[in-house]
Amino acid sequence: MSSEQYTCGSIYEPSRYYYLISYLMPERLIQSNRMLKLQWDNIRTLIPCFLKSLYTGSVEVKLHELDKVFTGIIKLRGNLGENILDKVASLWYYLTRVFHQSVGPRVGNFAEELIAYWVVSGGLYNVIGRNITLESAFNQLGIGGIRSTSKVDFVFRSTSSERIALVELRMSEHTGGRTAQQSLLDKIDSVLRSLEEQKTLLREKLIRKGVREVDLSIAILFSENHELLTKNNFNKGRLTSLVNYTMDERHVWGILKKLSGDHGYKLCDSSAIDKENIQNSLLNPDLRRVCIQDRSSSLRIWLKILFGDEFFEEYVGSSLNNLLAKHRDIIADDIWLFYTITINELKIASQFGRTHVRKIYEELLTSNIFNQFINNIYNINLPLDRYIVRFNQWIENCAKKVIDVYREKGEKLILLETSDLVANFEYLKQLCICALAEYITIDYKRDRGFSECLWT
Repeated sequence: MSSEQYTCGSIYEPSRYYYLISYLMPERLIQSNRMLKLQWDNIRTLIPCFLKSLYTGSVEVKLHELDKVFTGIIKLRGNLGENILDKVASLWYYLTRVFHQSVGPRVGNFAEELIAYWVVSGGLYNVIGRNITLESAFNQLGIGGIRSTSKVDFVFRSTSSERIALVELRMSEHTGGRTAQQSLLDKIDSVLRSLEEQKTLLREKLIRKGVREVDLSIAILFSENHELLTKNNFNKGRLTSLVNYTMDERHVWGILKKLSGDHGYKLCDSSAIDKENIQNSLLNPDLRRVCIQDRSSSLRIWLKILFGDEFFEEYVGSSLNNLLAKHRDIIADDIWLFYTITINELKIASQFGRTHVRKIYEELLTSNIFNQFINNIYNINLPLDRYIVRFNQWIENCAKKVIDVYREKGEKLILLETSDLVANFEYLKQLCICALAEYITIDYKRDRGFSECLWT
């Protein structure tokens, strides 16, 4: 991003925080940037809902449900900086699934697309499929005969083609009870059974395709407190429950015992497959993985329970923090900004009849400030870095314009319950962003009814 700075020219110190609002960005810039497009595709019908609430002073969902949306941002702030609200919060917000139910499906879709993008960009693996049936996954690998409609979250194949990975992904270690555990393990059970079944002979087919190793992984990204899961903060009881279910005679352990007894499978260190050994390995906080191999040592099968960064390091080759830091300049601020402003402004509307956002929007309609954005920024062919700089210059100018309007009218401009000038000016800038978004919706797009709003 360009290092060009802008100044406020007033008693307020200029902010070093650059806002990036995809809702106020020309479509061509979004479509030309994969990270922006991923974000935009998953929020384009949600942001108009916040704008509708800011315009009407009411909200169409229950506030106690809407409040859950912000939980992830508050808990995970400050991982990569000390901005007013860290830009990375938006991305954490998606990944942690802290959504009320009407917004929930957007999270899974965004997270899956984002992770698939990171995996391909990492160069270690190709994405064969996501949320795909086992039958379809193996068909795409050129392996037929697998009859299973069970879906697996991700299927990767290494760029060397010698390893494939079937990954079940869970955002939280709170994976539920027996039904949820069965959902995690049924794909693993199916693959292990198919290795030597006469009707499938999966082992032989894999070897003929050049596959030498198969990962059967369960990846759990976050703790119950929405922190990146590590060996130091995991819930021992939940891991024990999952491993105990894995070692049930009807599941993984029963199949491994049969592979050992009937087909000569051993652990990869050539020792015998032993229940206590496997269970201890999966429960070991420093390990949580087991490797078995066929009689001829031609194929290795890994059972893995991966925590947090282990998943990203294994299949992307980078930590989550590094991935977020790499993309932090193109993480859109739409979600946290419109959400926080909506929550604050609904209180204002209940007290004074309308929001600050609507009042500022209506006050500025008679000025030329909105047209300046449309004519000098929005509708000219700026590259992304120049657009962001010019947009943030406009925000500063808009905030100064609002101050001038109120000064000329002799009215006080009281925004927050604090006398901190910097905080008030930053909030005023955020109100200007929202007022501009109202203008784009109502006056530029001619959508006075906010018809693009879809909470679900």
